[in-house]
Amino acid sequence: MKRFISSFLLLGLAVGAFGADKNAPAAGQKTAAPQGAAVAPITPAGQTAAPAPQKAAPKAAQTDPLKAFAKWDKKLTTLNTAFEQTTSYDGVVISRSHGKLFFQAQGQLLRLDTLNDEEKTEQTAVTDKKVLRILDASGKEITAMPWAEWVNGQPNKALFDFGHYTALLQAHEATVFDSTPQRTVLKLLPKDKSAGYTLYLLLDGKDYFPQSIIIESDLMKTQADLKQTVKNKPLAKNLFKEVIKK
Repeated sequence: MKRFISSFLLLGLAVGAFGADKNAPAAGQKTAAPQGAAVAPITPAGQTAAPAPQKAAPKAAQTDPLKAFAKWDKKLTTLNTAFEQTTSYDGVVISRSHGKLFFQAQGQLLRLDTLNDEEKTEQTAVTDKKVLRILDASGKEITAMPWAEWVNGQPNKALFDFGHYTALLQAHEATVFDSTPQRTVLKLLPKDKSAGYTLYLLLDGKDYFPQSIIIESDLMKTQADLKQTVKNKPLAKNLFKEVIKK
């Protein structure tokens, strides 16, 4: 980022005196300054006095995007966001889905509503990150399975890692790939070299919360975009009743 430092040109204005003082000393005669009076420095003719040195303004503290991102583990209490997820192979889209995602840090509760083209709920997944329950459009439970089994089969697991960003960073070699005032891009390479993927997190330039999550592996690419995101606001009641009551 370039910094521009404004310089200020000080202009000296010469003021001429009108009329002669009868008590003025004759030319060349020196007079003593009154006792206690400050004596102004003499500037040679044709030169202007140098401006007094000014203290440089303190530099703004630079935010570390990695630390700011990890702070969401403690800062995030609830989340309500729309999402769009696209998976492509060699540039050709092979699947597309969209819906709503709700997260509550207390209890690690997560709800994922997949919507159809008419914006009606097609399927719901609700979990306490121990057991995941899948419901049909009417809210009837279709099946249940261990959370770990389900999430490990998802192409973009980072989408569901709210509250565990520190662990996500610790499992990867993380660097700032790109940064602008609008957004910062983190590039994460797994420390387990056999994993064979690259993860990109596109963070908001102001609060460093994810806007997009992209995972690339060979010719496969999955991207999830979060939209209309509302953080740390009360959620509707009974969103997680299927797992809370179990």
